[in-house]
Amino acid sequence: MRNASKTMYKIGRIFSFVLLGIAALLSVLFLIFMILDLVNGRGLGLLGNLISSIFWLSLIIVVIILATNAIKNTEKDNKNPGPHIVMIVFGAISGDVFYLLGGIFGLIANGQEENGQAQ
Repeated sequence: MRNASKTMYKIGRIFSFVLLGIAALLSVLFLIFMILDLVNGRGLGLLGNLISSIFWLSLIIVVIILATNAIKNTEKDNKNPGPHIVMIVFGAISGDVFYLLGGIFGLIANGQEENGQAQ
């Protein structure tokens, strides 16, 4: 179960890096379009879009950091359930099935090791 958890976290992190690229691209595009609107005298119409894309970008960075922490926790055979629970919560909120399953598998692996059923 520990290997399954680590694999799910790594797959989820790959998708997060793809989303990071998309969010960075959107932030740059909204910034360019906002500058063009200011030059043409239309005002700050895209400011809300720029702010939301930067917020999305920062949230993805936080999730990548948390996933990296959960992977390190899994590789060290640490029995701390905290990173797995955090990834379950972020997976449920964001809809990322890989983080959700990775957290569940990590908790199951911790439970099996406590009962002496795992390697």
